[in-house]
Amino acid sequence: MIRDFQQLLQAARERRGVTAGVPCPEDDSTMLSVIEARRQGLADFILCGDPAKIREFLSRHGGRADDYEIVDAAGPEAAAAKVVELGRQGRLQLILKGFLPTAALMKPVLDKEKGLRGENLLSDILVAENPSLPPGADGELLGLSDGGLNILPDLAQLRQIVENAVAVFHNLGYAEPRVGIMAAIETVKDSMPATLHARELTAMNERGEIKGCRVYGPLALDIAVSPAAAAHKGIQSEVAGRVQIMVMPNIEAGNLLGKAFTYYLKLTVAHVVMGARLPVLIPSRNESDTDKLHSLALGVLSARV
Repeated sequence: MIRDFQQLLQAARERRGVTAGVPCPEDDSTMLSVIEARRQGLADFILCGDPAKIREFLSRHGGRADDYEIVDAAGPEAAAAKVVELGRQGRLQLILKGFLPTAALMKPVLDKEKGLRGENLLSDILVAENPSLPPGADGELLGLSDGGLNILPDLAQLRQIVENAVAVFHNLGYAEPRVGIMAAIETVKDSMPATLHARELTAMNERGEIKGCRVYGPLALDIAVSPAAAAHKGIQSEVAGRVQIMVMPNIEAGNLLGKAFTYYLKLTVAHVVMGARLPVLIPSRNESDTDKLHSLALGVLSARV
């Protein structure tokens, strides 16, 4: 079981056969993460964009153009389309978004005829080292989904968000991750749809319709992360107080909490989008090269080789 980002990087270094495609890698943080990932042996890379600018950024940051396949693509749309085409051809096992809008990449990924749609809804899973653990406790990772793609998921979509997040944690060695369905309160109220969805997802898990994990909800944030708070309120669940994956009710909740990890707690984070034929990494253009490096490691472990 991978318990911290150092172990995440080590596990990714031990994997072989992953090539990542990067549309528009012509910015500092993307190129730094690509060069470091190549140096550590995480993956090989195909860089799609302006060849002259790509070589300039590589040289600026100590990379060697001969270490990469560079594909000429005129503009973000062409670069994104080319990366998706390479993915369909089986030449890529992973995509990392460079300096272009997320929508410019996701449009060709989601194209019904030429894209990379899989069987499941696409959803973004953020992973961080769990900040709620007491000093001296064994480390573990914490997942959060979905703060990146799905605005207001219904029950069927929430089920697929759970399944995608659980698949990531299986790849990280968590045999039966504890999944908390998050809401503002820990009781079911007809006036709060998030609590109704949480109750149904819990029941699905109990009936064996959602497998490979333990699901419980609704859970308020304090009940999800604090065993003492859960005990004080009399919540009887092996998930309460020990959540490993938080499934958020909407994109606002997921996005705000995820950015609070970065900007208030100063945590390193990694993201991966699951549900397509291959993992897609859509870090914010403001994210650091360190976060992007860890996202690449998470993507490598989530890729099919």
